[in-house]
Amino acid sequence: MSGKLYGVSIGSGDPELITLKAVRIIERCRVIAVPRTKGENTLALSVVEKTVDLSDKKIIYIDFPMVRDRKVLAENYGRISEIICRELEKDDVAMLNIGDVSIYSTFSYIAVLVEEKGFETEICAGVTSFCAVSAIVGKPLVKENESLHIIPYSAEKIRSTDFSDGTYVIMKCGKNTHELVEILYEKGLDGSIYAVENCGLPNERIYNNISEMVQCGYFTVFVVKV
Repeated sequence: MSGKLYGVSIGSGDPELITLKAVRIIERCRVIAVPRTKGENTLALSVVEKTVDLSDKKIIYIDFPMVRDRKVLAENYGRISEIICRELEKDDVAMLNIGDVSIYSTFSYIAVLVEEKGFETEICAGVTSFCAVSAIVGKPLVKENESLHIIPYSAEKIRSTDFSDGTYVIMKCGKNTHELVEILYEKGLDGSIYAVENCGLPNERIYNNISEMVQCGYFTVFVVKV
């Protein structure tokens, strides 16, 4: 009997934002797949440990290189899918994902490969980082007929964006904060932006002034209200 791979969204970082469904799936699965970057960053696991007893679980770490080389990424996805499929031959597996699985998640790439090998997959929805950010700052993302735009950062993409309607969420900026700030200054948007770094975590920081955004961490969400 083969198992099923669950992509489990665990929210933005606040353990209280993990859904009841996510808790139920994690409790049921014997194997927990934990994304890890640079061999040590296991944020998703540290969040779940505050909510679910994992003492009887088998934890497998799946390492993701922080690179953009498509060949390197494809090879890594293939290696990870093989590791997970070996576990699926015996048990269900819950793969943890910060935020929501459907938003820029590595699970989407792994799921395709796992399905090609004949295993079932299922997605458990969660609280997105930008929705959590909206709650923390106490400002709605959109109202009435406003549009919501989600943009993964690249200098070219931000420069070509019109910023003429609604709310723009900029994600995955990482070490390019200074470059992003310069572009937004050039576009005259310096008075229209706020950001939250490490939303829901102990080291959370809110930026209401663009001049404070000198160098933010990878888990920073920028919101531009036009």
